[in-house]
Amino acid sequence: MAQIQSLLEMGKTWIGPGTTRVGWREVGISGVAALIGIYAVYALTNWVAGPLAAVFMVASMGAAAVLLFAVPHGALSQPWPVFGGQMVSAVIGVTAAQWIGDPALAAGVAVGGAIAGMQLLRCVHPPGGATALVAVIGGAAVQDLGYGFVLLPVLANTAIIFLVAVLANAPFPWRRYPIGLARWDEPPAPPLSSEHLQAAVRDLNVVVDITPAELDAIARSAIAHATQDTSPLQVPIGERYVHAEAGESVTIHKRFEADQPLQERGQVTLNVVRREDAADSGEDSGKDGRGS
Repeated sequence: MAQIQSLLEMGKTWIGPGTTRVGWREVGISGVAALIGIYAVYALTNWVAGPLAAVFMVASMGAAAVLLFAVPHGALSQPWPVFGGQMVSAVIGVTAAQWIGDPALAAGVAVGGAIAGMQLLRCVHPPGGATALVAVIGGAAVQDLGYGFVLLPVLANTAIIFLVAVLANAPFPWRRYPIGLARWDEPPAPPLSSEHLQAAVRDLNVVVDITPAELDAIARSAIAHATQDTSPLQVPIGERYVHAEAGESVTIHKRFEADQPLQERGQVTLNVVRREDAADSGEDSGKDGRGS
C-alpha cells in the first residue's frame, strides 16, 4: 500500500498541478465567446485568402481564443503579448517562407525565430508559433500575400479576437479583459509591495503566466485568509525562526541547517494570542504567545 501511495505521489510530481477549477458559468462565458470570435475569424480569412488558409489561420486563432476567453487574466493573454506576439511571428514566418527554399527548414526557422523574437520583445504568445508556421505551409494563397499577410488576415484576425474578448468579459467584474479593467476587493494590504512580487517573479527566470496585478490580488487574498485562520501554526525547530506580536501578523523567516538531519529538528506549535482590553474582559490575558 505504501509503495502504491509513493508511486501516486511520484506521478503527481511529474504530471504537475491542474488548472484552476471553475464553475459552469465560467465555462459558458468562455465557450460562447470563443464561438463568436472564431466564426468571425474564419469568415474573414476565407474571404481574403481562401478556405485552406482559413483552416490554418483558425488553428492559430483557436489557440489564442483559449487564452483570451479561458484565461483572460493570464500574462500571455494581455494585449501586448497578443498583438506583439502575432505580428512578430507573422513577419518572421513570411521572411522565412520567402528566403528559405526547403519547407522543413523554413518551418523550423519560422517557429524558432518567432519564439526568440517574442522572448526578446517580452510578448510571448504561444499561438504566434502557429501563425509563423502558417506563413510557411499555408499554400500559394498565403505566400502570394507576402508581407500583406501580416496585416490581413493576421492583424485583422487578432483585432477581431481581441475585441470579442473585451466585449465578452466586460459584463463580469471578476474577469474583465484586459486585466487592467478588472477590480478586486481589497483585503488587508500585504507586507510586500507590488515591486517585491515582481522582483520575485523575475528571480524565477522563466515566463510566468500571471500578471503583477493578479499576483498582488492573490497575495492580498491569501493574507486575508491567513488572518482568519485560527488553527495552530506548526514550525519545525532549527529550520525557521519566528517573530510574532499578539494581534498582529506572524512573520516566518526560513533558516535551513544543511548538516542537520530532518528527524532531529522537531516541531513547535505557536499560538498567537490577542491581548484583550481590560475594560471589556476585566482582566489582562498577559501573554503574547504560547509555545509547546
